[in-house]
Amino acid sequence: MLWYHDHGMGMTSVNVYAGLAGLYLIRDPADERLGLPQGEFEVPLILQDRTFHPDGRLAYTMTQQEGEDTPVVNGKAYPFLAVEPRRYRLRILNASNERFWRLRFDPPRDVVLQPNLPFWLIGTDGGFRAPLQMLNFLIGPAERYDLIVDFSRLPMGSKVTLTNYHAPVHYPGVPGQGPEISEVMQFQVTKPLSGADRTTPPPKLKLPAVVPNEPEPQIHRREWVVYQHKLFSTMSFNAVPFMEPSQDFIKAGAKEIWEYVNPNHDAHPMHVHLVNFQVLNRQPIDAAAYQADYEKWIDGGRKAADKPVLANYFTGPPIPPDPDEALSYKDTFKSYPETVTRIITDPWSPPMEPIASIPNSGTELPATYVHHCHLLEHEDDDLMRPFTIVDPDAPLPAPGDDGGHGGHGGHGGHGGHGH
Repeated sequence: MLWYHDHGMGMTSVNVYAGLAGLYLIRDPADERLGLPQGEFEVPLILQDRTFHPDGRLAYTMTQQEGEDTPVVNGKAYPFLAVEPRRYRLRILNASNERFWRLRFDPPRDVVLQPNLPFWLIGTDGGFRAPLQMLNFLIGPAERYDLIVDFSRLPMGSKVTLTNYHAPVHYPGVPGQGPEISEVMQFQVTKPLSGADRTTPPPKLKLPAVVPNEPEPQIHRREWVVYQHKLFSTMSFNAVPFMEPSQDFIKAGAKEIWEYVNPNHDAHPMHVHLVNFQVLNRQPIDAAAYQADYEKWIDGGRKAADKPVLANYFTGPPIPPDPDEALSYKDTFKSYPETVTRIITDPWSPPMEPIASIPNSGTELPATYVHHCHLLEHEDDDLMRPFTIVDPDAPLPAPGDDGGHGGHGGHGGHGGHGH
């Protein structure tokens, strides 16, 4: 499940808030044989938070507070979905500007022995993964979760509430600083069974396996530091404004490890255009010391020899990926506070062939794409940088040269591949 949205620099946040976003599904005919719920039993759910004026018009209040006050799913506030007592496939997209959601399915207290309804995660941003039984999950902006939820053991008339908890804006945040949203939507088991449920039980699903992406010994690594000089000032990657020409040149066909260094107190959902990746690990850092030394390095003229060495700031060993992101194809991940998060990409391969027989529609190298924080107000505020895919046999462009492709546009443009 992919999605698309407006990407106007400095205006993405308000344009997406106004409604310029949507999703689409890419199917494989082989999926038909997996035994998954389909048709009316496969339901996309776009989660957003909004605030409304008394007359129903949208109010944008993010300049006054952190987060909005009303849950909106597929464009409706506090909706419900009437369901049959059977398995459903729920395709969840967090399309909020800044809100993380920590979600669980709460059935009526007198119906089941445990307080929330178990479900199965079967896919993430880039497609299927091994089924994983879960009781709750944390989803950052732009992430997608593909779930199987079984309503068959609930009595007719049961009401299951999709509940959000322990996820203030900005995550992990301070409770009480902005509007908190607990109840998101309701699933009402009120429709009679229209036919036997012949879908495959999740533990027996045979989904395409995600093979671990192992780094080669000489794999290229890049550091991306979430830099903010002081609270409420502009954020950027590596203290470089978005509009500066691309400084990162990646050989087509290569894999890379990107290390996102987050010395902030907030988590940032990071999205990379064009490529799928896997989360390798995370490692805690002495954020205050690193930030102070990074500031000195910038003030001292950014001499390569003086740049702070990340390894000198680790405060513990690497931590494996969260279970719901391990061995999963991702295009967006959570960069947790005071932590370095490492991702390993698939080979970088822009679509070179013409698309749908449209002449000259294939990508030409060098091609420039972007990666950015998916807190849209942060993206608008410069937490976004271009990178350029180059022919592995061609000489690298000179510093400041965008390869003759007009700044950030190029034939790769802002590379919608990956949303």
